[in-house]
Amino acid sequence: MLEETAPPPENWDEHLKSLSDRDLADFAKDYRWLDVEADTKRTGPEFHRRREAIIAELERRGMHSVAQSCRRSAA
Repeated sequence: MLEETAPPPENWDEHLKSLSDRDLADFAKDYRWLDVEADTKRTGPEFHRRREAIIAELERRGMHSVAQSCRRSAA
C-alpha cells in the first residue's frame, strides 16, 4: 500500500478545492479517524490546521453534516 504525501501548506487550500465532494468527504473521515487515533503530541499543529482547512472547505460547499463529523467530539 502506497503512503500518500500531503501537498505543502501553501498549496493545501487549492488542493482541497480541487477535490470532488466525495473525495473531500472521504478525506474528512480519514482526518477525523486520524485525530481520534493519534497521539496529540505526534500530530502537531500542522495536522490540526489542515483538518480545520478541510472543515472550512466542507462548510464552504454546504456539506455541514460532514464538517460536523470531522470536528472533535470532545468539545
